[in-house]
Amino acid sequence: LFKAPRGCLASKFFAQLILYLLSSVTWALRVRAQPYFVCTWIPATSAPFPSIAKRSSEDRSRNNEMHCRRLSMPTVASRVRIMDKLFICAFWLAAAFFYAAVVQASSSGCSSCPLTYAPVVDADTGLPFYNDCVAKCQLGAGANLVPAGSRRGGNTAAAGRSASASSQPDFLKLVPAPTATNVGGEVKAETIQRFSSEGYFYVGRPGFIDKPPVDVMSAPSGDVKNATNSAAEARAKNNNGNQGGASDGPTVTLRMFYPEGDLYMKVWKQTELRALVQKHTGPKSETANLSRATVPQATGNDSTTLPARRLLGSAIYGSDDRREVTNLVYPYTAISRTSTGCTGAMVGATGRLVLTAAQCVYNNGVNPSAPVGFYSNILITPGLYRGGISNYGTHPVGLLQVHTTWSSQRLWEGNIAVIQLAYHYKACGSLGYAYTCGSSGYSLYTAGYPADKSLYTMWVQSAAVTTDVCSGSAEKVFPFDAADGQVGSPFWTTSDYMTRFVLSRGICCSGNGAVAITPTYFSMINDFTSNYILTTPTYILVGGPSRNQFVRCDTSSWVCTGTTSRTSATRFYGYPIAAQNKAAFRVPGTSLCLSLRSTTSIGNVNLYSCDTTSFNFYTNELWNIGLYNNVPVLLTDNGGFMWWGGSGVQMKTSSSCSSSTAGSCTWKVETP
Repeated sequence: LFKAPRGCLASKFFAQLILYLLSSVTWALRVRAQPYFVCTWIPATSAPFPSIAKRSSEDRSRNNEMHCRRLSMPTVASRVRIMDKLFICAFWLAAAFFYAAVVQASSSGCSSCPLTYAPVVDADTGLPFYNDCVAKCQLGAGANLVPAGSRRGGNTAAAGRSASASSQPDFLKLVPAPTATNVGGEVKAETIQRFSSEGYFYVGRPGFIDKPPVDVMSAPSGDVKNATNSAAEARAKNNNGNQGGASDGPTVTLRMFYPEGDLYMKVWKQTELRALVQKHTGPKSETANLSRATVPQATGNDSTTLPARRLLGSAIYGSDDRREVTNLVYPYTAISRTSTGCTGAMVGATGRLVLTAAQCVYNNGVNPSAPVGFYSNILITPGLYRGGISNYGTHPVGLLQVHTTWSSQRLWEGNIAVIQLAYHYKACGSLGYAYTCGSSGYSLYTAGYPADKSLYTMWVQSAAVTTDVCSGSAEKVFPFDAADGQVGSPFWTTSDYMTRFVLSRGICCSGNGAVAITPTYFSMINDFTSNYILTTPTYILVGGPSRNQFVRCDTSSWVCTGTTSRTSATRFYGYPIAAQNKAAFRVPGTSLCLSLRSTTSIGNVNLYSCDTTSFNFYTNELWNIGLYNNVPVLLTDNGGFMWWGGSGVQMKTSSSCSSSTAGSCTWKVETP
């Protein structure tokens, strides 16, 4: 009677259970098989039921007797109380849901899967998975899977699909094969389901590939000054589509976790993209402030000289208009170099977002000298200039998202990527990002690290273009000078420091290519920021040598007290700030952070309103997580140790902590 949705094997049993429900109600009413009697005691003074009052005079004369009679089926049905019917229905509905949950857990659910590489493809959608277990853990035991075959030996999966399904794109070509150092092991169900609510599928754990032997824009053959290889240029001639999408194939998003190497994939429906744009660009958008620029918080003082590298070709139009940046002021402090030899930029208000080109972090085959995959050990160095001086240090990445548009021609309009740093870093400031629909003239600046210049120097140039970023291809071609190393450079408008384009490649002749910030890309960046920077996993604070002391905060009174109940402990978002062992803690759904609101190291620890849009935290809102005198502690930046006073007692800080007081000042951060 019912066709089960994909990925929910248990729903196939709902038809049976509904039949059980109907038959149960029928059974309750069906009484013809046995005699059914109603007996009533008739007192001497009254006849309580009208039906009895209408009996014959002979019957009425029999007082104080029990009267019984056989009832017909319609009479029985009229006498069955409505509560009896509701009880029977509720019972069987509860049984149906319980049975479905049990069946679902036992059939399509899983606790873990091996990470052996035996790739399969869902024949109905073309989605690739590392093995049968990983696929069925997400699609259900009844998934229609076919072997993927050899990566280099053609599309075996497509040959095994039905005629209607064979038109699905070969997404497997976007998925890296596992590296030699990342074979085996297993993955837990919580990792597999990490992004399932957003429609992302877990593909596997491929690990990473080494950065290419030549820079990502340089040409292994052909004209070097084009800053790309001629074969890749030929594949990119058909640049149709709009708003960051493509007319000949779906938009695909790949997410990679560092350093674990877990890979996720989502194929966007056009309806999803439209809903995403409406959510983040409408007049009631709650994420509009996430895209604004921020000024530096500090002057950099971490100086590190990096080694030199060889000079590479460039595409110059007329005279070379690039000028070296010799005075590191904003916005050049936000210009960053990636360890893969590209340029990126710190963008947005959070201090944890880097915008660059997709090919700087992921090779989808455009660079034939490297295998398909994500590059390893990606590091971001903001404000690098004058021969390799790193003014703001070098920072690891945590999560990487590539907005790649799948097609047989590998469209360059998808050459854009978003990087989440491992922690918030506000010292160098950031550019904003924005879009404007309709034909508009842009007066732009761009800065980066061209490899045709000496060492690791930063160079800036101006550019101008009139275009509509909301129509046609997302990659716009206009005159500017480009060289290897500049890929991923931001183009920002001079009036407001808003990033409008990301340098994609050198094309030659009519200009070079830059991917526009379209409504779709703008919305994807905001959505990424909202879901994975503003929102984090939740944590609880666990104290005492026996780990039986917790912090409970009241969001109404803002007061925080101790508790010995783990289940009543307050959950916090944890925001790593400037380093991975320092964090601010915010209660989800509020703008309240755990704080020592005191100018000294001693005081009460409570909730206070904090800035969770720009992530500008006070020193008494930042908690250092680590060892002090061999005791695990939580220590504010202004010197206050988290202190346990007892269950129901106001949380406080102390100016000292030692092994003798470890029972009160021992604290760790754990998942619930």
